[in-house]
Amino acid sequence: MMKRYIYIISIIYAFNIQAQSVSSGVDISVKDKFEAKVAEAIKITGQPNYRDSTIEKLPVEINLRSRNYTVSPVMKVIPAIKILRTKVNRLPGNTIYLSAGNYFTTSAGFSIGNSRSPIQTWSLQGRHFSSFGGFKVSDATGSPKSVFKNSSWLENALRGHYNRVLKRGRLLTKASANHDRYSFYGQPYILGMNDDDTLGNAPSRWVRDYQAEIKYEHSGYKRKQVFQSAHVRTHRWMDQGGRQLETGLSSGVNWRLPVEDLFLELPLKGSVNRLSGSSRVNSLGEAVIEDYWTAQFSPAITDSLGSLSFRVGINLIFDGVIGTGIDTRRPYVPPVFHVEFPLVKNVLNVFGGIEGGVENDGMRSRVKETPFLAENSEYEIVRSSSLYGGISGRLSSAIGYRFGARQRNYENYAMVVRGPDYLDANGIDSGRLSLEYVKLNYFEPSGELTFQSGLGLELRGFALFRVGINNPNKPIYHIPSSQIGGQVLYNLKDKIRFESTIIRHGERNAGLASVWLDLAPYWDGRMSIVYTYNDQLNATFRIDNIFNERVDWWTGYTAQGIRANLGLVYKF
Repeated sequence: MMKRYIYIISIIYAFNIQAQSVSSGVDISVKDKFEAKVAEAIKITGQPNYRDSTIEKLPVEINLRSRNYTVSPVMKVIPAIKILRTKVNRLPGNTIYLSAGNYFTTSAGFSIGNSRSPIQTWSLQGRHFSSFGGFKVSDATGSPKSVFKNSSWLENALRGHYNRVLKRGRLLTKASANHDRYSFYGQPYILGMNDDDTLGNAPSRWVRDYQAEIKYEHSGYKRKQVFQSAHVRTHRWMDQGGRQLETGLSSGVNWRLPVEDLFLELPLKGSVNRLSGSSRVNSLGEAVIEDYWTAQFSPAITDSLGSLSFRVGINLIFDGVIGTGIDTRRPYVPPVFHVEFPLVKNVLNVFGGIEGGVENDGMRSRVKETPFLAENSEYEIVRSSSLYGGISGRLSSAIGYRFGARQRNYENYAMVVRGPDYLDANGIDSGRLSLEYVKLNYFEPSGELTFQSGLGLELRGFALFRVGINNPNKPIYHIPSSQIGGQVLYNLKDKIRFESTIIRHGERNAGLASVWLDLAPYWDGRMSIVYTYNDQLNATFRIDNIFNERVDWWTGYTAQGIRANLGLVYKF
């Protein structure tokens, strides 16, 4: 377009010049308008043909000559990165606490120990608990009545531990000493013979128990490492200055043998308890010393097949007693089997199994469970077995469940009874309980639901029933037919911690001499609140037996009423 404009202007300019030159001598007459036209330009569309010689590939030949070079590297030490030390707060390993409540109930204790250490730990704890009064028995009308002006319950404990990390394992040691006193306040009330104003302090028993244990655990992991751990435990138990004496010793060692891609566990353990004392005499008045012993070998394999995991083994058990003679019972060989299978991952898990064993914790364990046993109560090693199964899982991220059932079987269950055989010097029932070993079996369904809100709230509900409690020879005493309850835990920003548990214990059977008794069901409720003032000081408030149930714990032994305690905990 620009070229066309230039071309027209050039023609006009040339025409103007020509007109000027002609006008000098020639007259030009223009009769019509002049119309200038520019002819259409001819476009060249063809492209020139040319040959670019720069893309010609020239023949090139490269000859490489191999040559050996000797490299002598110089290794330099890389300096370690300097890691800044992080300040770690000291552990409040030292604690003292004190609480007091009604019935002149006091609780006090302390705990001291070392701070953080990668090599060793040690601690020492002491505890005292005492309560006076509130222990009543029922009179002829069934009303609770205090027989003795002074009835007490005292527990004192001192325990410590020392653990050390060794080159290839850990050494663990612990020791304890207990000094307790229990009153036989369950003596029945007899008008005119043991009125309130005639008797002062209730007869009682002092119990001392000293324990020590040493254990070694191998910590290195090697497939061919057979030895795993070993322990030795001993105790000395004394009842009321020598009425009963017990010296116990137990030990065990655990091996693990690799078998292809599995491990065969080979635990071996044994125990012996020697019972003696002034109350253990025969019909001739001669002292009786008896050694109750057990030896147990329990090989087992734990493995999995896909999602299914299982444990299979046996318990080969020998037990007996050595006294006036040697009484060795037939070997007891209960199988050990446990299997779990997730039908729906994290939602539905199925489990089941069989287990069995023996219990030889000594007379001290019997008295710890039932403090009102007579000093000459009989002792036997208890054999038991059970068949169980159930389901467990989660309904959601917050709700979990577990339902199952167990068939329990005892060859010789330690049943607590109350009889007329334990009379004092005046021929009055002393209130002592005794043990009878009976064959027992029952079916035990149970269930549990849990809820965790993630905001510090936890709820738990549970139920357990005992069906078909029977013995071919006589009734079973002091086993509740059911236990139904719930638990609430709440943590408010680690400032206030609340806990409450309520359990309903079902009906129980009992006997007093030849009289059959039905012990009524009762509610057992307790709650506690802990207020954290700061990192060092806490305040505690606790209530037991919140429903004030005055029921028999054991035959003739009524529980205290509602109990409230207020305490302080100081950490330093």
